[in-house]
Amino acid sequence: MRILARRAAVAIVAVFVPLLLIGNAVHAVAHPWFPRVVIHRLPREPYGLTQAQRLALARVSLDAIVPFGGGDRVLREARLPSGEPAFDPKERHHLGSVRDYIAGLYLIHVLGIVAIAVLLAVRRTRRIACDGLLVGGILTLGIAAFVGIYLAVSPVSFLGGFHRFFFSGDSWRFAETETLRRVFPDRFWTDTAVAIGALVALQAAVLVALLAKVKY
Repeated sequence: MRILARRAAVAIVAVFVPLLLIGNAVHAVAHPWFPRVVIHRLPREPYGLTQAQRLALARVSLDAIVPFGGGDRVLREARLPSGEPAFDPKERHHLGSVRDYIAGLYLIHVLGIVAIAVLLAVRRTRRIACDGLLVGGILTLGIAAFVGIYLAVSPVSFLGGFHRFFFSGDSWRFAETETLRRVFPDRFWTDTAVAIGALVALQAAVLVALLAKVKY
């Protein structure tokens, strides 16, 4: 019975490891430096936005989705060069949904880190935490390999499947002339997925390498 309980505890820790590493990666890219790097690599926007204007709207979008940011207010205040509202109600609703998901991810991230820190601090549970982190790191590498291959073979299918999983109906689909598509074309999201995936895989590799050598 004790062995089963220990295995269950290790499995619970392992399942949370990918979420914690994804949380780290999302937090790393959810800053103005990331859209600045990616947008400057994109082709010119065909409907008249300059790269500087795209970047300004990208920063507004980022501010709207991160916890403690400006939320819907900054979206309602944003304007296109013509003076028209930059984001329509559907776009604002979608970004509000993204904000909710990110807030949930950050909450899991903080609680998970605190829980693992406590497990590591208590001698009796330290081995469970280390075993769970090691198994979770290996699990994360497997997931990262699968996602990397899927993204390389069919990026459009991957991005579409991702959005269909998290968002209902066509709430995530926008016309090419709408602001979200003008600022964030498919290539932006492909680069974002690659960046987050690389950061997650790097963290997992370091975690596995360190824990494989730890004696506890």
